[in-house]
Amino acid sequence: MMHFCASILMIAAASASPTTMPAVGVEGRIELALPGTLLQAKPVTDKAPLLLRVASTQPSARRDDLWYDLRYMGLVPGTHDLKDYLVRADGSPIGELPSIPVAVVGLLPQDHKGELVGASGARWPFFGGYRVAIGVVAVLWCAVLFPLIFIGRKKRIKTDAPPPARATFADRLRPLIDQAVRGTLSTEEKGKLERMLLWYWQQRLDLTADSPADAIAALRRHEKAGELLRALEEWLHRRPGTATATDVNALLAPYRDVPDPGEVRAPAALAAGGVA
Repeated sequence: MMHFCASILMIAAASASPTTMPAVGVEGRIELALPGTLLQAKPVTDKAPLLLRVASTQPSARRDDLWYDLRYMGLVPGTHDLKDYLVRADGSPIGELPSIPVAVVGLLPQDHKGELVGASGARWPFFGGYRVAIGVVAVLWCAVLFPLIFIGRKKRIKTDAPPPARATFADRLRPLIDQAVRGTLSTEEKGKLERMLLWYWQQRLDLTADSPADAIAALRRHEKAGELLRALEEWLHRRPGTATATDVNALLAPYRDVPDPGEVRAPAALAAGGVA
């Protein structure tokens, strides 16, 4: 009996000593004599907070006791009773088996918050971390954007595209004159050219009351109006290609400042004559 009490006292002393408290996941060992028939570890369950195995047994000094070498591994820090993890090998009740308390210490302090590496507190918490990066990017973005908006407006020069050149009466006459020079002007196109000239000079010389035939005859006699008509008749009766570009440009010179009749919208009667 004295030997059994001494064993229990040895267990209590070992449990209270920090050097005998294994950490979570580290195997601990305790040897002691326990009364009764052979004990063995209970089957392991998934939720067991501690794992126990009987490393060895041998006879004790007392005939009714056995000396056990118990190995345990705590999965949850705290105090555990190895008695709760033992059963009789013959199935009999464990009876008045004394408590076998052991302590398992945790690897982390109780106030640990899960950090893997301790982080020192920021000197100015509100301006730390990503807030500083966002502030720097915003300042740089504004520094680039504002000059583009305000300085760029001052330097911007509004340029209007030049208006397209307006077509003139000479531009309308030029294709027909070129055909006459080449000798490819048809009778219909010759009549069209004569009607265009007639329309123009009728407005200039007030010949609207004359018949077309009389007006054409009057134009041939006119110094400026008849110049192009007489040249046209000459080109039609001589070998094609004898006229030069200088001759054509000189004859069209009086019509270069005159708007295209198609743009001034000549009357419908004149348009039918090929003007519009």
